[in-house]
Amino acid sequence: MAGAPQRQPPRLSVELFRGFLEGRPDEEHWELIDGVAVMMAPPTLAHQRIAGNLQLLLHAALERHNPKLTVYQRAGLNLAPPVEDYDPEPDVVVIDSDAAEKPGERYADRFYLVAEIVSESDRTYVESKRGVYKLHETCKCILTVQQDRIEVRVDLRTQAGWSEEVLSKPGDVLVLSEFGLRCQLSDLYWGTVLQQIEAPK
Repeated sequence: MAGAPQRQPPRLSVELFRGFLEGRPDEEHWELIDGVAVMMAPPTLAHQRIAGNLQLLLHAALERHNPKLTVYQRAGLNLAPPVEDYDPEPDVVVIDSDAAEKPGERYADRFYLVAEIVSESDRTYVESKRGVYKLHETCKCILTVQQDRIEVRVDLRTQAGWSEEVLSKPGDVLVLSEFGLRCQLSDLYWGTVLQQIEAPK
């Protein structure tokens, strides 16, 4: 006899998902991915270090270049419209400085840069999230940062569409002119075991 069909998880709207979150413990990290509530694995120490490094680098750059913008870790984003079934929390996100003026605010309507620090458990979802971020009209840059090797994929919005570049050496320079950032990849991986990898001479 054939086995019973696998039950598919119920598809949720953002509204239903956020209602579900209200009943979950604060230490749990959930995201809505293509209508499905997904519990994310706790970030590794390397993941947290890389995200912290990027936040500090962007914060210093924005203070000099454009103080009307600021940077957070895991801020919520309002993607609708045009996306109704995703509710992500990027590892690092650049938003308007005044977005945090409302006490208790968790979500931003506009974002300009998002970064995902990718671990093995995240790879299933990162590509779909990357495509969703590109649909947001104010998003100018998407960074996909590997945590187990030195590699950063840089997606930039241009007048001709989206461009893509992959940096993979410690001495490679990450330049994000719109945000005033210029740093080496080794700066992103400072404090991790990957920092020990030296650029070729």
